[in-house]
Amino acid sequence: MKIEDARARLAKLFDHSIVRPNAIREDVLHFAETAVRLKTATLTVQPHYIRFAAELLKSSGVLLGTVVGFPHGNETSCMKGYQAKAVLDLGAEEIDMVMNIPALKNGEEKLFIGDIEGVIKAARGVKVKVITENCYLTQEEKRRACRWIARTGAHFVKTSTAYGDGGAILDDVRLMYQAVEGRCQVKAAGGIRTLEEILEYLKAGARRFGSTRTDQFVRAFQELPEDKREAFSEFLKV
Repeated sequence: MKIEDARARLAKLFDHSIVRPNAIREDVLHFAETAVRLKTATLTVQPHYIRFAAELLKSSGVLLGTVVGFPHGNETSCMKGYQAKAVLDLGAEEIDMVMNIPALKNGEEKLFIGDIEGVIKAARGVKVKVITENCYLTQEEKRRACRWIARTGAHFVKTSTAYGDGGAILDDVRLMYQAVEGRCQVKAAGGIRTLEEILEYLKAGARRFGSTRTDQFVRAFQELPEDKREAFSEFLKV
């Protein structure tokens, strides 16, 4: 595979994300320019910036992502459904939502699943990624969350918001990949800092990454010797 093709496919593994609460327009502009230049999967922004970012991404081929129930996930199901409809009406094209953490911990299966299904219904076919925020969960709770999420028709389970007490952990991705049993994919986000880590997460089962460091990862990939780039090849197939 030509390095240009491999680089482009690597970039498509990333949701280039600017969701911090103090982001200003210049930050979003900078992130959008990077996402467009690299052709990432998405640029993910806070709902406040959807319309602004939509103009920046126009005709770029980069999808516009946003968040629902972020960062705690404790809103009621009807509130999340309303949020999902609202962000799509503004122009969002993918949604990362936070699951109802108390519902999971309390074993409220029907409420938990209905919470996610409401967002999926409101999303009208766009990809929905469900954040489990693993730093707050036991191992069994992580498994239960992934099993329940996989039943809803969500497209991804996601490790973390990166605003909790911890980010992605390699063992968590392995657990999540096994728990969903191929019914959805796994997204890793929070605390991944090197290209070598990206490769290990790919091997563990991650197929999308949320990151502010996308440009760094792509540059590091381009600088790799050909034999080291080859280690990524099975994950960069169409």
